[in-house]
Amino acid sequence: MTSKVPMRWVAGWLLCAAANVPASEIMSAYAEDVERFTRLLNSPVPERQVEGIQGLSFLKHWPAETQIVALLTNAAPAVRREALAALARIGTGRSVPVLIQMLSAPEWEARQTAADSLRRITGQTLPTESPEAWEAWWKTTALPRERRWLLAQLSTATNASPGQRGQWLAALSRLAEPEDEEACLQMLPRLSQAHPDPAEIRLVGELLERIGTARSLPVLTALRTEEAAWALGRIGGAEAERALLGWPRNLTVLINLDRLHSTNTGPWAAWLIRQMGLVTYRGQPDDLFHDEPQPIQRVAANLILRSGQGPALVEVILRELEETMEPPLARGPRPAMTPDIAQLMAEMREELKPGFVRNDGVTTAQPLTALSFMARDRALIPRLLPLLRHPAFVARIYVAMTLGRLRAHEATPALLAVIREGYNFADATALASGKHFDQSQTVRWRGFLCLALGRIGGEEARTALEQIATDPNAYRDLRYGAVIGLRFTASPQSLPALRHAASHDIIWMVRDAAREAALHIETLAREGEAARQATAKP
Repeated sequence: MTSKVPMRWVAGWLLCAAANVPASEIMSAYAEDVERFTRLLNSPVPERQVEGIQGLSFLKHWPAETQIVALLTNAAPAVRREALAALARIGTGRSVPVLIQMLSAPEWEARQTAADSLRRITGQTLPTESPEAWEAWWKTTALPRERRWLLAQLSTATNASPGQRGQWLAALSRLAEPEDEEACLQMLPRLSQAHPDPAEIRLVGELLERIGTARSLPVLTALRTEEAAWALGRIGGAEAERALLGWPRNLTVLINLDRLHSTNTGPWAAWLIRQMGLVTYRGQPDDLFHDEPQPIQRVAANLILRSGQGPALVEVILRELEETMEPPLARGPRPAMTPDIAQLMAEMREELKPGFVRNDGVTTAQPLTALSFMARDRALIPRLLPLLRHPAFVARIYVAMTLGRLRAHEATPALLAVIREGYNFADATALASGKHFDQSQTVRWRGFLCLALGRIGGEEARTALEQIATDPNAYRDLRYGAVIGLRFTASPQSLPALRHAASHDIIWMVRDAAREAALHIETLAREGEAARQATAKP
């Protein structure tokens, strides 16, 4: 599945989980990311601003153009460079004057990026790309006339080469304004006579993604491209939702159905759950060590919850876990299930056996992943706590992650008790670390519980993780999980422990993760201090 979104997605929905926000009020993953990246754009810390620029421009969030242009005069060279690169992705005619000015920048890289952005936006290749040449072109160019010229060329483009048509379309996709929508729609049938190639069809979608309204829906529905899906998600409405529901299911389609707050994906629930990955599945791994969940996980959970099936599915999954405890914690009639959900539960039971079951080719325990994303009611915590002793270790991992995402501070003692039990083998043996399955033969799993502690946060969790992270006798997966967990807690008080691990741990991956965690916490501290100073100024 392909998407324009970067893989560094926001985990802000975790706060919604703790607050038990009604499904009807769940913010889309796209909206969450726009909100977070916009906030980062205004950060006083350059590294955070760079992240905000990257996020908004890869999301093709066109309204951010003005804010990004303003950052071209930022004091930090890294911010200026990233702003220039972003305008190559989302710049329009409004960026042309400032990009021409950047052709005189002292840095060679800035001049080259500005020139590249100008070519992309305008479709022009001047004999000489000096600032003077571009200034002269701009002074004699009226954008309305330029747009009309591009439309005229594309309307009579039967004999033009695909490369030439693509250049015109790329420029029109950047220069067109909403008032040009009707003229663009009238141009498209004539362009189709030239048998446009896939690249040109994608550019048509990008053009309408930026300026299209409900009038463009028939064209976008017929295109069925990734760009068309993003356009439908932006335009919205029942017709756009119906179109996306009829397209092949992929990440882009799901993201835009989530943007539309679709409540009509209930029949897809079993399929959506199967897309969520699992920590023991090589083919579709769930990397719990990352700050943010995968886009498919966030979006799938949102769509299931909005369909109204979330609470029932959580109940079904919990009952499956409770019935496979030793001794069982639940018996008797089970909640009603549709045939596809019943099949999902029957398949999962094969992996709820004692120990660590890993069926790389046909992993069937993805409902455990779904549980950790869909269980947003803190009233479930008392039922989850006993499941930390489930015979299947993969179940323990996801019960712990569910508690972590619920910020269940009352679970900290139980998690620590399980973590401290140890393994029945010596760390000196060449056994699994649990971090990277391609480096292991058997699997450790308690390090994942350290991640859950980090997500829970609090003083008890923090001090326990610091102790584990600096204990040379602790198992390596615990030390690795502990430093990542400390990154999640993000407390400056953990910096001495992290610096110690970064300098002294014998495992390079632990050292590397500790350095990254310390840098992350230091960056957040700098951001907070800069914000306080800015607020304190008269």
